[in-house]
Amino acid sequence: MKGLKFSAFITAVALLLPSAAIAQTDEDDAYLSQLYGFLQSQDSVTHAMATESMSPEDSIWAAQMFCRTFDAGVAPADAFTVYTASAISQATSQGVDMTEEMAYAVGLYGGAVMNVGSMHYCPQHQPQVEQALQSL
Repeated sequence: MKGLKFSAFITAVALLLPSAAIAQTDEDDAYLSQLYGFLQSQDSVTHAMATESMSPEDSIWAAQMFCRTFDAGVAPADAFTVYTASAISQATSQGVDMTEEMAYAVGLYGGAVMNVGSMHYCPQHQPQVEQALQSL
């Protein structure tokens, strides 16, 4: 991913997230630390996307959105599929030529937010999230 393509891709993914301000709590700080640490250990592109192009509030909101989705009865595998399809669709509608590296970043970020977020915000769903991510 180079310059303009990466920037357009990040903008498209960020459009999926609302820009509402969220007051960070200690739980949010612990979530973000674990999320960023995991992403840094896995993929530098995805880590850069999460830390430089998206606000901490975006990542908190995304994790909480997954939990609300699970609470509504949506299976984690289905939530992940909808998230990744929406992110990729939004990026391509913005004119981004989706590469395998970009699709990987979307999937890695979505899976990490879903997994780490469920640990912090909805632990009752953690076993189903882990099972869903293992099967993807």
